[in-house]
Amino acid sequence: MHIAGGGIGLMTGTIAAVVQKGNRVHRLCGKLFFYGMLLASLSALVMSNLPGHLNVFLFAVGGFTLYMILTGYRILFLKRALKQEVSPYTFADYLICLGGAIYGLFLLVLSVRTLQQGDRFGLVPLAFGLICLRFVWVDVRLLLGKTPIRQSWMVIHLGRMLGALIAAYTAFLVVNIQIGQQWILWLLPSVIGGIFIAKSVRRYAPAKK
Repeated sequence: MHIAGGGIGLMTGTIAAVVQKGNRVHRLCGKLFFYGMLLASLSALVMSNLPGHLNVFLFAVGGFTLYMILTGYRILFLKRALKQEVSPYTFADYLICLGGAIYGLFLLVLSVRTLQQGDRFGLVPLAFGLICLRFVWVDVRLLLGKTPIRQSWMVIHLGRMLGALIAAYTAFLVVNIQIGQQWILWLLPSVIGGIFIAKSVRRYAPAKK
């Protein structure tokens, strides 16, 4: 189930990222990407707690990916709900934001413990934790009404969905390639993907003066 979800997410997410935004192919692949990555992240949470397969880092990364995919897809529904007079936010939005904060802090704690042991792999949960908490801060501002949905929905959608796609590519690389400094493979897709996200944001959601 984990491999199937990740494989579907990897293929459909790549297509959705390169085709014209908003057309039929983009919407269809985007939905398949969401459900594929949802399956991959949920199964990662289960696998990381199975007897004989306990993996704290996999549990944290699975939660981070789940947070990105939920908020990246949810923002589309919040944008559509702007036509209503009432607040579009529900209890689920606050719960997802709280979950993201917990996973972000969990990643930072895991990073500190790993770095204290002299293992440079601790840089990986450090980077992921800081990114996660940055996303949480954006969501908190949304929930408090500090940032309008209409102004930020595209940036949030691009950042979270492409972030989840980066997670799929990262998993593919670290499973199929083994090097001495494995932490480099964990961070390299985020660096390259971050550049792609920045270019996408400038193209589809340029800053307004």
